[in-house]
Amino acid sequence: MTERAAVAKDPDAFVRELWGYAHALEMKEHPWFKGVREHRWTREQIVRAEMQHYLRVRMNPVFFGYIVTNVVAEKNYELMPIVMENFMEELGGERTHVDVMLQFLEEAGLTREQADAAEPAPGTMAAIEMIVGCCQRRSALEGIAMLSFVEAMHGGPDGAAAGMFEALTRHYGFSARAAATYELHAEQDTGHGDRQIQAIHRFARDAQTQDKVRAAVKLGLEAFNYEWDGHVQAMTGERAYWRGLAPRIDLVTPPFRLPNAPLGGDVR
Repeated sequence: MTERAAVAKDPDAFVRELWGYAHALEMKEHPWFKGVREHRWTREQIVRAEMQHYLRVRMNPVFFGYIVTNVVAEKNYELMPIVMENFMEELGGERTHVDVMLQFLEEAGLTREQADAAEPAPGTMAAIEMIVGCCQRRSALEGIAMLSFVEAMHGGPDGAAAGMFEALTRHYGFSARAAATYELHAEQDTGHGDRQIQAIHRFARDAQTQDKVRAAVKLGLEAFNYEWDGHVQAMTGERAYWRGLAPRIDLVTPPFRLPNAPLGGDVR
C-alpha cells in the first residue's frame, strides 16, 4: 500500500517519480514495438496494426483541440505557447500527422474511406475514450502531462519510433514514405515530450497540482499502452493485454478496518 504525500515534492524528485511510472510501461518493450524490431510479425499483421494506429491518430485534432480550448479558457498564458507549438507541429503544415499516417495504409491499397471503416480493437477503443476524456474534462496542464512521457519515450534516436522506422524499411521492405510517420515522430516527439515535462517541472509545484498531474500521467501511460495492445489484438485476434515491466501495481488506497481484524489496506 502506498500513502499519498500530504506535501509537494521537489520538482526534480516529482519528475523522477513520474519517469518511474513511465519506465514500468517502457514503450519500446511492448510486444507491438518489440515484435516489429525483432521481426516477429508479418507484413500483413503490421498492416492490420497500422489500421488501428490510424484510428487513434485521426482523433488527434480532437485531443489537441480540447487542450487548446482549455488553455485559452483558463487564461493560462504562460502555458499557452507550449500548447500552441505542439498543436501546430501536430496539425499544421501541408500534411498533418493524420495525412502522414495514412500513407502507410495507402501503400497497402487502402483509401481513407476504407481505413475509416476499420473496426477498432478493444484496446484501441479504450485508448481513444481515455484520451478524449482526459483532454476534454481536465486542465490543459493535465492534458499535456498525459501526453508528455508517452511522447518522450516515443521520440529520439533511441526511442520506440526510430527502431520502428528502421525495421519497417530495411527488413519488411515498406517504403520510407509509408513508414514516414515513425521517422517524423522520432524527430518531433522527443521535443514535444521534453517541453511538456519541463512544463510539469515548472507549473506542478503544489501538492494538489502534483496529484492531478500524477493521475494524468498515469492515465496517459495506460491509455497508450492499451492502444499498442489494440495493435496486437488486431494482428492476432486475441484479447491480449501487456502487463508491463513492473512486477505489481502499487495503488494508493485508504486504510480500512474489518470487524475484529487488524488495520488493513494492502492492495494485494
